[in-house]
Amino acid sequence: MLNVGTALSATCRGVNRRELLQVGGCSVFGLSLAGALEAEAAAAPAERLLRQRSCILFWLSGGPSQHETFDPKPDAPIEIRGPYAPLETNVSGIRISSLLPQLARQADKYCLLRSLSHGNPNHSFLPMMNGGASDRTTYGAVATRLLGQQGMMPPYVHLGNPIDLGAGVLGAAFNPIEVPDPRKGPQSLPDFAPPRSVPEARFARRRRLVDEFDGLRREAEGSDTLRARDSQYRRAMTMLTTPTVRDAFDLTREARPLRERYGASIFGQSCLLARRLVEAGTRFVQVQWSEKGGGGWDTHGTVLSGIFEMEQYLCPRLDQGLSALLSDLHDRGLLQDTLVLAIAEFGRTPVINNRAGRDHWPHVFSALVAGGGIPGGTVVGASDQQGGYPGSQPVGPGDLAATLYKILGLNPLVDDRVRPFVTGSVVPELA
Repeated sequence: MLNVGTALSATCRGVNRRELLQVGGCSVFGLSLAGALEAEAAAAPAERLLRQRSCILFWLSGGPSQHETFDPKPDAPIEIRGPYAPLETNVSGIRISSLLPQLARQADKYCLLRSLSHGNPNHSFLPMMNGGASDRTTYGAVATRLLGQQGMMPPYVHLGNPIDLGAGVLGAAFNPIEVPDPRKGPQSLPDFAPPRSVPEARFARRRRLVDEFDGLRREAEGSDTLRARDSQYRRAMTMLTTPTVRDAFDLTREARPLRERYGASIFGQSCLLARRLVEAGTRFVQVQWSEKGGGGWDTHGTVLSGIFEMEQYLCPRLDQGLSALLSDLHDRGLLQDTLVLAIAEFGRTPVINNRAGRDHWPHVFSALVAGGGIPGGTVVGASDQQGGYPGSQPVGPGDLAATLYKILGLNPLVDDRVRPFVTGSVVPELA
């Protein structure tokens, strides 16, 4: 993957003379962008005009408890329901945990999917990040490959700690650009600007040298394929120095009150950057929960009480950042064309353990789905009275994948290209 920011890049470590002269063999900006440009070139113009929806996917690493988030069980015994009362939302009949008061005021903007279920109790990005398919290809990679790019923005961006999934069978060209910490601003994104050691005029001279070199090579080889490929690499190089692209990653361009509204946490600022990216034209933004080290929502209670972590750290940051994003997208007229999906690898056990936490539980858990034309103020599926198993309409990872792709314009019933990545059926209430 192409790492941007504080992480090292496996494909680009900055731009030096050798790398500039290797435009024909490796994109200066990285294989991800060159591959996306190639995919866009292969797409029919009519398709590109019709398919403009984007997706922001939040991966709540560790697995939130459904009881303390989107599926409270107030009538169950205390060891199941926990210490928090449910909270009425702004939609009659829908209640969520009292730990999420700001999201409760925006229930009309989202749907709660309360019957997700699978059989893997281990921490893994599979099957929820690839829909249960047999390979390790993420939703973002498939969308990038099949839908192409919008404008000059990178089509697939990952925010937060890196994950061990990416383009899978599609190849490295469709891996995301990785931004570990969006709070550091564009100065921590060296791949979006010439190196500081290379003055702008000198960088321009190097580009002219590349032009001359590639022109001679094209004349010598006379290959239409080579000329087309060089055009894609040249667009990637142009993106390297395009102010619009750099500016999209610059959170300081937002008014301070709005930045504070999202919260100063990595998650909150990732929510804000995700909105800026889709607004500028990025097709798929993937946000990995990167707070409090690597444990995230894995609230067994081994260090602190899991219930305490939910109350003091996890839910407040989720509530602030996600609610700010939903209202911001709505106010800007972007929610209809932006699918927002908050998911995790699984949920937590119905019964609180002896460390005041909850353990791994893949048999039923919840997701929040918003935007992209889905009906807000609704609930799909239900868990049983203890929140331990589906009570109605179980939804598997393959069903979620089919639904996501259809919302983005890739209907698995009619589009043969997406069928290899789909193992389930579209959830009719959502798409």
